[in-house]
Parts: sequence; structure tokens; C-alpha cells
Amino acid sequence: MIRNELDILQDVSLRLESAEIAFMLTGSMAMNYYAQPRMTRDLDLVIKIAADQVDIVMRLFKDHYYVDRVAITKAIAQRSLFNIIHNETIIKLDCIVLKDDQYRQEAFSRRRRIIFEDFQTWIISLEDLILSKLYWARDSRSEMQFRDIKNLLSSQCDMSYLQSRAEVLGVEPLLMEFLNTHE
Repeated sequence: MIRNELDILQDVSLRLESAEIAFMLTGSMAMNYYAQPRMTRDLDLVIKIAADQVDIVMRLFKDHYYVDRVAITKAIAQRSLFNIIHNETIIKLDCIVLKDDQYRQEAFSRRRRIIFEDFQTWIISLEDLILSKLYWARDSRSEMQFRDIKNLLSSQCDMSYLQSRAEVLGVEPLLMEFLNTHE
């Protein structure tokens, strides 16, 4: 029985893996795994999907989830996102189509297989989650993102990887500012 976000994550992980569609958890649920939890009502997944897999996704989710074929097709073409919504709980999944750029491909290849509660799933690496949050916060300067980054940086992370990729993403000044002023 599906009751909450973890149940949805388990269900979606099993469905995607059964179809051999690669994915990784990111966003606030990944944050909850690595650091101090914060409230969330949706899930964010990066999904590696091609145009010829739209029918597979429709079959996987049509019975218990709201899925829109046009939205999936458009998201694949534009390398953007589409939603899957669990019918009973109305919990939403933002499915972010994996981008083609070198950094996003590298981050996806660094994903980790973890045990979350009593099931296995794939998750973004700690360093790539920090980089994603820096990238999202570069324009907004969101205090929520900065709090998340501070919490994540309190964990053990590969600072050399973090700094080198921050430079590639154009967020190194923000990372350095953050490291110098938010300690």
C-alpha cells in the first residue's frame, strides 16, 4: 500500500528498474538522505530516457499514476521535465530528462546505489547534489538552498571534485563565497 513519498520512491524505483530505465534521485529527498531532513511533498528524479521509450513509460505508470504522453515526448525533445502523479496520494514526481552536456553525463555516471529504508534505489552523489544546489541558487541566492548546501558540506565530500566542477558550471565564485562567509 502506498502512503507516502518513500513508498512512491520504492514503487517508481522498482518500475523503472524493471524496464531497465536508468534514473537517480535528486532534490530535497536526496538532501534528506545526506543531511538534515526538510519537508517535501514531491520527488525529483533525473531519468535517462529516449523517444522510443515513451510507450514503455506509459505502460509502467498508466494504472496507478497520471502520465501524459505529450508531456513526456515534449520533455525528451527539449531535455526538460515531465510529471508523474500518483493517483491516490497526489504525490508528484518531477522527472528531469538527463541533459546531453558533459557535466550532467558525468554526474549521472557518478550516481550511487543505496539502501533507503528497506529498498534499493539510485541517488545523485553528495558532491553533485551540492553543485546542483549551487547552480539553482546562482541567480536566486535562495537562503533555503544555502542552508541545504551548508548542511551538505558538513558531510564528508570530495572538495577537489567539487571545486573543479564548480568552475566548469560557472558557480566557483558562489562556492568560494559560500565557503568563506557561511562557515
